[in-house]
Amino acid sequence: MELNVSRPVIGGSFWKKTKRTPAQPRRDASLTRWESQPWRRQLRDAAEYERPVARDALVQALMAEGLTMDADAARFAGTSEDRDCISIAQVLRFADSLALRMALACTDDHVLQLAHLRRNAEDLAERMIEWANAGRL
Repeated sequence: MELNVSRPVIGGSFWKKTKRTPAQPRRDASLTRWESQPWRRQLRDAAEYERPVARDALVQALMAEGLTMDADAARFAGTSEDRDCISIAQVLRFADSLALRMALACTDDHVLQLAHLRRNAEDLAERMIEWANAGRL
């Protein structure tokens, strides 16, 4: 058995090195979906999406304004990522995860509960964006 290892003859343009563009950081899919909806409130400063806020302080501020449903959503949203702090991006990821859970739900009652919690999470995200734009967050 003979092993023949030879290189093919190829023109010089194949072996020239090409410049690589640096890899772009991956965008969070939930942020992309949120920003693609023109009727949603948008942040003036995109860095605010990931800025952590103390969860207890946010819940107290929402309760002080009588926004109990938003406060309930703030208690649950993003607890798997961080129990002490919450960010707008965490709330949006939580809302997306609820959409997936709704697709896997077995009963109508479970779907309705998840849909209600998802709507509250989206309302919370809009409130947090409004407060961030006003400098209150």
